[in-house]
Amino acid sequence: MADLDGDGHDDVFSGSYWPGNIYWFRGLGGGAFAAGDMLKGPDGAPLHAGHEWKSERDPDLDSLAAAPWLVDWDGDGDLDLLVGNIAGHVVLIRNDGDARQPRFSAERELLAAGGHTIDVGGDAGPTAADWDGDGTWDLLVGAADGTVRFYRNTGTATEPQLAAGVEIVGKSAIQGGRLAKGDTPPSTGMRTKVHAADWDGDGDLDLLVGDYYSVKLPEPELTDAERERRDELREQRTAVLRELTAIQGDDAAAEQKRTPIMERYARISSELRDLEPRNEPTGNVWLLRRETRGS
Repeated sequence: MADLDGDGHDDVFSGSYWPGNIYWFRGLGGGAFAAGDMLKGPDGAPLHAGHEWKSERDPDLDSLAAAPWLVDWDGDGDLDLLVGNIAGHVVLIRNDGDARQPRFSAERELLAAGGHTIDVGGDAGPTAADWDGDGTWDLLVGAADGTVRFYRNTGTATEPQLAAGVEIVGKSAIQGGRLAKGDTPPSTGMRTKVHAADWDGDGDLDLLVGDYYSVKLPEPELTDAERERRDELREQRTAVLRELTAIQGDDAAAEQKRTPIMERYARISSELRDLEPRNEPTGNVWLLRRETRGS
């Protein structure tokens, strides 16, 4: 939450997977929020963290799975935008407006740490916090494998410089990101998104960590007729995938050929849903209490 337009009410921001739009839910006070509006760039188009796509089938990966965080990163009095993405990068989009009239830049800056572009391996989820208590913003980033890394700001409040990342939460112990039904997760899961707060009021910052994993549901009990139908549908699915693979190119003609095939694939997949073992997506929010300031 952050007050992007300076009206005294905290706003909520949310990214999206595809095409990476970022939504602004303006705070109205009293716990109420307006319907979401897409953040816009200087050209009036929806704001993405990536650059122009080559095509719908060849996007800029810095746009996808947008995980936004609002913070005055350069200390000029307005809120800038940090966006994690599926590529594992953190993109800085500066606010060229002011604290009441935001105007996000057309420039995209990949944040670096220790002299190298930040790359957490996928699904970066950034948050800014003064983790070391020196009065400047540091960076915490969750990742696809479940890790959380701390990047210390060795610069200043107006010109941040980040040191190489230090892992403060280890890789998820959930093998393949999947648990059997009824199993207790042995650790935080995948695609971690993190927030720092003094949850227990002891004077230091703790971590709230959201995650993702899936639960493998039991094999469905099928009649003979259902098993026969399942096998038919599996053969159809294989044939459809072969058809899709055979279509080359990204032009309008190729897309026109793909569309009805994809519709058939969707119908087959929908019917197969209750005839095959499936995984149910889920996730938790974990409280990780900080024991010492250096941890």
